[in-house]
Amino acid sequence: MKIDRRQAGDVVILAFTGEFDAFNLPTISEKINVLIEKGTTQFVFNLHLLKFINSSALGYLIKVSKQLRELEGELALSQPSKFFQSTVSTLGLDQIFKIFPSDEEAVHYFAGGEDVVLAEIKEVPVDEKLLGSTVMFFKLLDKPDAGMAVGRILSIYEDGPTFKYPTDPDKVKIAPEEMVIGRKLWAKFRQPFLEKERFFVVEAEIVMAVDLEDEPGASKYRLRYTDIDPGDRKALDQFVRDQDLLRAEANPKKVT
Repeated sequence: MKIDRRQAGDVVILAFTGEFDAFNLPTISEKINVLIEKGTTQFVFNLHLLKFINSSALGYLIKVSKQLRELEGELALSQPSKFFQSTVSTLGLDQIFKIFPSDEEAVHYFAGGEDVVLAEIKEVPVDEKLLGSTVMFFKLLDKPDAGMAVGRILSIYEDGPTFKYPTDPDKVKIAPEEMVIGRKLWAKFRQPFLEKERFFVVEAEIVMAVDLEDEPGASKYRLRYTDIDPGDRKALDQFVRDQDLLRAEANPKKVT
């Protein structure tokens, strides 16, 4: 990740290039926090060359936005990349940030311009990967020769994921009657919005199995981890917390 800085009056413009994730978040957040501590309260983050942002980094942007508002300042975003547009529209965060088509338009807004133009992101396709709808490979621990099956993760919780799996015998490697509560699985999956290239390998047991009413021919399963690497567990727990924060920001009226 590379950040270029320039000044436009009292506004600091930071241009992000590369991938903003949990790996470089500490370094980047430290630099931004120092600027805030020195008195900067008006920022424009240019995201034209931002290729990827994960849930922790997006949560940090929300935190900075809140902090600046408390200081009677504001964070504006400009030239959002297609990935970022897809991210905020998928998660419903496009109403949280003021997003402009250019740095100049954002600076004009800070100068009190009345005819400012916001960036148009309504037509960006929703990216289901950001919601956790990604492939999960799994097999039965007590019958590994039965073959590898493929499901689709629906969501991730602190104790394990939920996923959907076809019930049509012609489309499955493992028969639906084998997928019963208490059955233990070996599973492998990614969560691109957490870490783009990282696979998580776990052992888990089925704790819920129900037919999907809105999708005939598929069932929904809930897993509970029985064996998981501590580092993977920590990363997934952080992902769940980040998602809770993002949902709370996107739907503040639903939070009790």
